[in-house]
Amino acid sequence: MIIAFTLLIASALLGLAIGLVFRVWAIAPVSLLIAIFSAIILRAHDFGFAGGVSIVIGCLVICQAAYFTRVFMTTRSLSAANLTQEEVDGEPSGDREQDVGDEDK
Repeated sequence: MIIAFTLLIASALLGLAIGLVFRVWAIAPVSLLIAIFSAIILRAHDFGFAGGVSIVIGCLVICQAAYFTRVFMTTRSLSAANLTQEEVDGEPSGDREQDVGDEDK
């Protein structure tokens, strides 16, 4: 059972790493490698067919969920950083509703 948890945790960490470095096209070959590697490891530790398949599917789901979580977090932090880049000081636009200079008249 420890081998199953190790595979699941490794898949999650791999998904986070892929989300940090690569784009969406990288998830397909990595998923294939995870499935093959997990199947070999589980077969070497005498897991049955049903147990092995469910663990491999779990590894793939966790890897992809971790990938999309990382991409979502990166996207949210970049959009928040872009909000602070707006220029606060500058010339007022011509379509303003109130003109402070006109109030004196």
